[in-house]
Amino acid sequence: MNDMTEQKAAAAAAIPVGPQKMTPSEAFVETLAANGVTDMFGIMGSAFMDPMDIFAPAGIRLIPVVHEQGAGHMADGYARVSGRHGVVIGQNGPGISNCVTAIAAAYWAHTPVVIITPETGTMSMGLGGFQEANQLPMFEEFTKYQGHVTHPARMAEYTGRCFDRAMSEMGPTQLNIPRDYFYGEIKAEIPKPSRLDRGAGGEHSLNEAAELLAQAKFPVIISGGGVVMGDAIEECKALAERLGAPVVNSYLHNDSFPASHPLWCGPLGYQGSKAAMKLIAQADVVVALGSRLGPFGTLPQHGMDYWPKNAKIIQIDADNKMLGLVKKISVGICGDAKAAAKAIIARLDGKKLDCDATRDERYATVQAEKAAWEEELTNWTHEKDAYSLDMIEEQKKEPGNYLHPR
Repeated sequence: MNDMTEQKAAAAAAIPVGPQKMTPSEAFVETLAANGVTDMFGIMGSAFMDPMDIFAPAGIRLIPVVHEQGAGHMADGYARVSGRHGVVIGQNGPGISNCVTAIAAAYWAHTPVVIITPETGTMSMGLGGFQEANQLPMFEEFTKYQGHVTHPARMAEYTGRCFDRAMSEMGPTQLNIPRDYFYGEIKAEIPKPSRLDRGAGGEHSLNEAAELLAQAKFPVIISGGGVVMGDAIEECKALAERLGAPVVNSYLHNDSFPASHPLWCGPLGYQGSKAAMKLIAQADVVVALGSRLGPFGTLPQHGMDYWPKNAKIIQIDADNKMLGLVKKISVGICGDAKAAAKAIIARLDGKKLDCDATRDERYATVQAEKAAWEEELTNWTHEKDAYSLDMIEEQKKEPGNYLHPR
């Protein structure tokens, strides 16, 4: 192992068990370590100097930035790529307020970011204390949970809860700490991280989904961000292959299904694939796997209102509040995308499906639509409109080289 790996392993092994005397800063840092935090993003400030001194011995690296908004976006990206918490911290007041936009982005991306917001000391609140700001309301709209440390002895409790909720609620949480609460001596027990086992969803809803798919003539799968977050790409491929179903990506989630796969058709929504839109328009059953079916990803595009109005929609999402929120659905499954896809495949195993009879015909349709869209994209390199053709002719009379209008 290298020095950093050894240091992190030693820090994890040294997490105290049972109630012990420690400072609130130690309780805070030990809870970070218990949750596997090895990297944080932010700008060092006086509000958290005391815990900062023990970040490195605990195997935690503070990665400095030029602006706190960058720290928030880095924490968001770190969490998306790693599947772990992204952690951002900053100086109270203006340092924290700089992060609002980044936390809003993480909120809409369902990213487990924990923003740690030290605030002015309790003895100067309301008196114009150093860089005083009301820090909870500014993040209220963009966090799943806000933990405000009400007493130094509750430091580990609130810290652990923020990390637990970020994962269970799939979004940012805020840990707000009066700066004087880092000091003193307390008796604390470092909480063990709690992680939900989401499972595949309810038996009844899974059976309903399988029954709908068994009767489908032209099923289409929407592969969403939940497929990426749940490491469910292989399961999505297996379901698509069992059904012979074209797969379209939800908006901004082009990584949710491999473009090299013959059933891949491209993304829906803004600037999306015409092939994907024309194919989903033919669907009689749609499986929205790990997608909240947001309005921007299902809106008309290229002059096509392609959403299938009469199709039965099976929506699978780990957040029950997303089920049926945007689009009317026939079956809602609250579950993990990977587990749900596997459970549906198991229910289809050995069954004769209505769509089996048209597998080759549908495959040909998929390839034809993809080829037509590729040809259209290729032709975009050649101008056809009168204005562009006129400009090309004008440029021939001018000295030098000009960029093609496209």
